[in-house]
Amino acid sequence: MANRSPEPPGRFSLLALLAGDSYEAGLSRIASDKYGQPQARGLAVPHKRMARDLGVGAATSGGNIASGQQLQAVAQAVRPTLVLEQMGAERIEVNAVAELLFPRWSGGTGGWLSEGEASVSDATTIASVSATPKCAAARLGMSRRLRNQAREDLESAVLRELGQCVAATLEAGFLAGTGSNDEPLGLINTPGIGTATFAAAVPTLAELVGMIETYGDADGDIGAARWLLHPSDLADLLKAQVDADGGETIVQWQDGAHRIAGLPVFSTRHLTEGKHLLLNPSAVATVFFGPAQVVMDEYSNGKSLSGAAEICVFNFADLAVLRPTHVVVGSA
Repeated sequence: MANRSPEPPGRFSLLALLAGDSYEAGLSRIASDKYGQPQARGLAVPHKRMARDLGVGAATSGGNIASGQQLQAVAQAVRPTLVLEQMGAERIEVNAVAELLFPRWSGGTGGWLSEGEASVSDATTIASVSATPKCAAARLGMSRRLRNQAREDLESAVLRELGQCVAATLEAGFLAGTGSNDEPLGLINTPGIGTATFAAAVPTLAELVGMIETYGDADGDIGAARWLLHPSDLADLLKAQVDADGGETIVQWQDGAHRIAGLPVFSTRHLTEGKHLLLNPSAVATVFFGPAQVVMDEYSNGKSLSGAAEICVFNFADLAVLRPTHVVVGSA
């Protein structure tokens, strides 16, 4: 009997997972069992690391069981790349569901020694910053008419919109969360960060350069610093002139990026308008606990009668600020 050619990698669909199809449900169980599912609320969605693991190796040796491109698309939608990560912040994904501690150092001194002298005592303060699972819930609504379309026609549109919804929920918490009502403590509300006060809502170049000075005085690497602004604040600085009659604006387009004083500018509407951030992205880390989870809500608030439904995505996550002094926020 002739040997049968290996089957091609299976297609992974988010909508098929929510509909209970056996192939997607099987991978969901693997994700739940292997990568942890804190405070289970729904079906586990394989994240990027699992997508990589399932997409390598030969089909005959137990690998290559899922289409890497399609699985990665779903993983990216339910846990998208955030603006802090685009800037260079590290994303940490752990299987544990308990509090995670990161070391935080403050200070540190040294000195020059004469022959035979003992070394100067190090004054470094070693502390820790914790990250604990906090549930970010993002919801995307679909009408009866939309749901009646073929899955293949709907999948890419749903993933695109879902990714934006999840990113909005996570970024709002990581940047401006209050630390109460089960929110994370956002970056602009973290104790110990540097601050600057502007004379007006739209800062001058001198005031923004003063933020660079505050950052540098805290031993921040100026070459690694990045600006993060609300789009409205970016628009104001694109119009604001350095000198009233000079024509040069505060924000310049240089080397493929908007820049202020030579440092790249990023923007997100989820940063509080009026807050101007300067930071070294390595001073913060985004932390995720276990895989994302999804639920199709078809019944609450009369959905069973209207035919509407909502896809709910749950991420257990937190923000860890490792070096607060390498973050400076300016505002009027």
